[in-house]
Amino acid sequence: MTDRGFTLVELLLATVITLLVVGAGLAMAGAARWSLAVEPATIDTFRRAREGVMALADAIADAGGGVAMGDGSWALDQTLPVVRPLTALDGSPGARFTAIGLLRSVPGAVGRLALAQTGPGGSLTLDRAAPCPRSTPVCGFRVDDVAVVFDGRGRFDVFQIAAVSDALARLTPPAALSRAYGEGAWVVAARADRFGLVRQVDGSQTLTRLTFTGASEPLVDGVVDLEVVPWGRPDVPGLRDADEGPGLASWGLMPPPADEADDDEVFADGEHCMVYRSGGKPRSRLSARVPDAEGLARLAPFDFTDGPWCPLEGAAAAFDADLLRVQRIDIRMRVEVLSAEFRGPAGRLFARGGTATLAAPRWIQDRIIAFSVGLANR
Repeated sequence: MTDRGFTLVELLLATVITLLVVGAGLAMAGAARWSLAVEPATIDTFRRAREGVMALADAIADAGGGVAMGDGSWALDQTLPVVRPLTALDGSPGARFTAIGLLRSVPGAVGRLALAQTGPGGSLTLDRAAPCPRSTPVCGFRVDDVAVVFDGRGRFDVFQIAAVSDALARLTPPAALSRAYGEGAWVVAARADRFGLVRQVDGSQTLTRLTFTGASEPLVDGVVDLEVVPWGRPDVPGLRDADEGPGLASWGLMPPPADEADDDEVFADGEHCMVYRSGGKPRSRLSARVPDAEGLARLAPFDFTDGPWCPLEGAAAAFDADLLRVQRIDIRMRVEVLSAEFRGPAGRLFARGGTATLAAPRWIQDRIIAFSVGLANR
């Protein structure tokens, strides 16, 4: 600097230094801004993944439990497919399971039919004796409750109660059931839900619960993939007759008494969809499967489409008896960050590409969560 002021060189140097300082400040401010944005987005991604795990794990575990009935040896999952892996939420076919249906008993309402139904559209008359709870209305059931009625032959119906008569101990379904149920059939309050991914208008997917009554409950946004892997018993059920009443089974439907006729007149006396008789002894209709190192067999979609069918092939609500094998469900769920500005190009890190072009700290890659749930009563 001279008496005349700054020289041109000094001004240029000052300008360069100023630009460097300002640039460094802007860079630091930009990094700070991205850090402030990235951290909440990362936390949100983990939070949604955790919520998805909790929702699915709790629901599957509840389905594997169930209300014990009678002497405690009967439970809902012994006679019905309480866990039904699905290749799609709408039931359409596919090469892998991407959704799951769950039937869960609800404590507090349970009973048995005191009389046989007059027909599929008739009311269900309950016995007020145990296990019917001493509550009002009859056995704890109320209008609009979802209930399941079933017997020991693989026959069942899920329905929403349209009317309850405490004076007559009757429950009335809203429409005719698939069949008329006989004296002694069980009725249990239940929840029947399906869990899977629903596509949104922006192309993202939401883990959603669909209830039996038609309600759709969004659970977790930004789930880009859901895979359900069922594992089941490789062995066939061990069977034997009891001295009185139904026989015994290590799993699945119990053998009926040897002289008990089939109401549908499809099977011989003492037989049903899972049991035939040879030499007067009960035998399983199922085939053994190859176990893995942990002693369970991985089950694929074709395992649930080849029978044997319960209660019989072609019946309403018929199910593959292999569904009663299921003992464990593995879930693999992939969750993405919601904002596209944190997602890079589609590929290994991102199932759905975003607008980010630089690596960290702007990228928040998809999170893959894998977990297993064992079924309690199995």
